[in-house]
Amino acid sequence: MKIQAIVGGQWGDEGKGKIVDLLSEGVSIVARYQGGANAGHTIYKNDVKIVLHQIPTGALRAECTCILGKGMVIDPIGILEEINLLKSLDVSVENRIFIDNYAHIVTPIHKLIDKTNEEKSGNKIGTTCKGIGPTYTDKYQRIGIRAIDILHSDKLKNKVENRLKKAINDNEIKESDTYQLKEEIEKFYNAANAISIFINDTFIMLQNNLTNKILIEGAQGTMLDIDHGTFPYVTSSNCSSGGISTGLGLPGNKLDSIIGIFKAYTTRVGGGPFPTELFDENGEKMGKIGKEFGATTGRPRRCGWVDMVAAKYSMQINGLTGVALTKLDVLDSFKTIKVCTSYEINGKQTSSMSETINSLENVKPIYKTFPGWETSIIDAKMFSDLPKNAQNYINYLSGLIGVPIEIVSVGPKRNQIIINQ
Repeated sequence: MKIQAIVGGQWGDEGKGKIVDLLSEGVSIVARYQGGANAGHTIYKNDVKIVLHQIPTGALRAECTCILGKGMVIDPIGILEEINLLKSLDVSVENRIFIDNYAHIVTPIHKLIDKTNEEKSGNKIGTTCKGIGPTYTDKYQRIGIRAIDILHSDKLKNKVENRLKKAINDNEIKESDTYQLKEEIEKFYNAANAISIFINDTFIMLQNNLTNKILIEGAQGTMLDIDHGTFPYVTSSNCSSGGISTGLGLPGNKLDSIIGIFKAYTTRVGGGPFPTELFDENGEKMGKIGKEFGATTGRPRRCGWVDMVAAKYSMQINGLTGVALTKLDVLDSFKTIKVCTSYEINGKQTSSMSETINSLENVKPIYKTFPGWETSIIDAKMFSDLPKNAQNYINYLSGLIGVPIEIVSVGPKRNQIIINQ
């Protein structure tokens, strides 16, 4: 496969970082197309845990060029921290990381607006307060600051000052709050200057490398997509595969495969409906064993059984050609395991997400129950090494979603992977 895309199939936090790290071996370019520092992709290098929020996880592969596409919103302060982290791990960054000229820029003003909005809503949405939404808002209002503006310091400062005035005049922030911004804005200018050497025309880079292997790294998950997700409890970008065309300038007919990442159960961070959420000892057990805390926010994730209504919907939206199933090992000690196969609403049974997505808080999940395998699978190297009950579980999920489960993760480490092809 020349050009392969990786997308989150659920509500984010599916383990995309590990799968991208696996599939980035031998790849020329790893590119992100949307989102920003609200993502948190976890990978391990020599058993050291690394979390990258903006830079593609392919950065750990010395041969990979990493592209941050124009569909992203870039936080210079955060990017600089990640670059310094990689340098501290002896990972080369020069001439390997490129930020698109026209990616929009997150400033401390956007972060304060985000925090203010969330407080006004009573923390209703559960945003990461990383300034993502307000930056995308500026983009669509055509008043945004773009990476190319960083190359002209006077223009950048003028735009930042004008944005601050607008935020005060429009009551997006209180004037009394601006004193806390002064230090952050100065830090922002310094970071922007430091990352200016990474700004380039990434469209040309991609077009010139279409005959090489390219891996596209999605962030968040399909059920958080601004158009296809559980609105308004969504992110501010198209994290489904449709966002690749606009976020990178790569049309869909250039993609050879699209792999959806799904946990063997389901989690969600923040507000919003979650049909299979568990409020019992099983949900608590999943969270504890799976160490379910957000890589970006540190907030505990809500946990529940796998939702195949949502999974099939995700497959249809993304045009998935295959699936990577992660964290199967978290279910090792469960005596029974449930799979949501349909919903009941208003006395009717349905397996259509599009019919129910606007009223998910009213659905009742319909489950099929499977016997657990009640043994550790972390040492499994092949599909045949898995207990029969685990094999049956995987095969059932694959049959329901309608595409093959090609990769199974049986532990957090790099080598705890089964290729099931």
